[in-house]
Amino acid sequence: MATRPPHARIARMNGIATLVVDGHPFLLLGAQCDIWRSTRQDEKTVAFFDGFRQMNATAVSVGIPWSMIEPAKDAYDFRFLDWFVRQARARGLRLVVNLFNTNVCGKVEETSGSSAYPAYTPAYILSDPATYTRMVLPSAWRYVSGGPPMCPNDPDTLERERRLVARVAEHLRDTDTHRTVIMLQIDNEFYYQQWDGERPASGSAEEKAVRCHCPYCEARWASGGYASGEEFMFRSFADYVRVLTDSIAAIYRLPMYVNSPWWPPHIIPYFLDRCPNLDLVGIDGVLTPREPNMLSLSQVGRNVPFAAENPTENPEVRMNLDVLPYYTVVGRPGLGSLLWESHAPHTVVDDPDARRRYAAALYPIKHAQVPIARARGTGNLLAWYVLREVAAEVTTDVFGNFVPLRKSDRVVARARTFVREGKQTRAVESDELTASLGELTVGVSGSAAGIVVRRGPRELVLAVPGGRVTLGPVGAVQAEEGRFEADRWVAERPFAVQRVGSLVVFEVREPAVIRVKYRPDP
Repeated sequence: MATRPPHARIARMNGIATLVVDGHPFLLLGAQCDIWRSTRQDEKTVAFFDGFRQMNATAVSVGIPWSMIEPAKDAYDFRFLDWFVRQARARGLRLVVNLFNTNVCGKVEETSGSSAYPAYTPAYILSDPATYTRMVLPSAWRYVSGGPPMCPNDPDTLERERRLVARVAEHLRDTDTHRTVIMLQIDNEFYYQQWDGERPASGSAEEKAVRCHCPYCEARWASGGYASGEEFMFRSFADYVRVLTDSIAAIYRLPMYVNSPWWPPHIIPYFLDRCPNLDLVGIDGVLTPREPNMLSLSQVGRNVPFAAENPTENPEVRMNLDVLPYYTVVGRPGLGSLLWESHAPHTVVDDPDARRRYAAALYPIKHAQVPIARARGTGNLLAWYVLREVAAEVTTDVFGNFVPLRKSDRVVARARTFVREGKQTRAVESDELTASLGELTVGVSGSAAGIVVRRGPRELVLAVPGGRVTLGPVGAVQAEEGRFEADRWVAERPFAVQRVGSLVVFEVREPAVIRVKYRPDP
């Protein structure tokens, strides 16, 4: 079957990289179901899909282990993948498929002793080390249990994974007729961030020297010109990714990315410069809008802002649930933001307060995403979000795992409002602000975040979780609450406003999208 025109792609709108799905801009907001929950495909997995549908997500993502697709050599079975596609489609969600194949956080499998924990790489590969080579580290360093991953310089392993991703692309092209799947992640968090026990200091010359010493790597290393073991390994992975992404793109072109856990920013061009069909490097561990963070530091070269995994076990993430979506959509204009739903009790799905806050944050963006996306990069956008800074920093251990703060430490020491006016951002030292939108003055108070879009002459769209918005000077005003279905406005009910002189006041008590038509003040 010939390649279909892509239903999802990344395009530039007003100079800003934007995901476009079925011809309309799409803001990617939701969560990734952790691999331990999703692999079971049980009631907890279903609860994840139900929960994020109720929380107004636009999309979710799931990990698909290679071992579930090709349990025996050349025996492909797509029922595991198809189950997720059905769950997403039935709930009106789009799906990001994470291909968990030869390298998942430096592992090929999870090893809890439970049969429910997944093997990523198939047993027929792991049981044949003479044919399929795993990475060989110097004796001083070792991987966590489940590692090391397969070596990217082994041509036999690469050919097996290339065949796999080609079959996945063919299957999605031929069966995903509702076009539910909109992005693909290739493998997961390459190389060495999951070492165990004794390890060199992060960023040290000793760490940069570490590389695989299998025969394939020794031959490639001898052939030339690498400044460090780090450069050697990441260039090897980039060449590996190029083969996979080129194979997928030749069959079924979808946006594709790899995700960075804590890579130094200079690693990102290794992938993007080498892989023409790789669209971006997604960034894990975006905890708050406080900059510099991993997302802001990693916008190098042609990389596209995308917060791929915001860890929900992290106290700052949970505190900023109602802020992160606004930051990643308008403060750091990009594709959007996915939470990473960790184990209970740190999930959002299982926390009523967190669910309420995240649902309230996503509702206005979801139901006004097309006008919001079209206004980014122009003078027709006003947005704000309150950055809450805690008294103590979140720390990490040597593996990059987050160490929770004591509850007594999680106090807000400072709150500042960041205001986005068109292409400029400024800070206000309170949650009250006054800003300009064309000929109008807009005042905001009591709102953690929100967006106002000038959609046309004398027409505004307010997308706000709550708070008080004033607008003026204006004459007559007509306001109604509703939602956008793509570009089409669907009115639901009139919205009552108060008049104070030449100003009108919107008291928004529940998350809402409000279309406002007005006449200038006489």
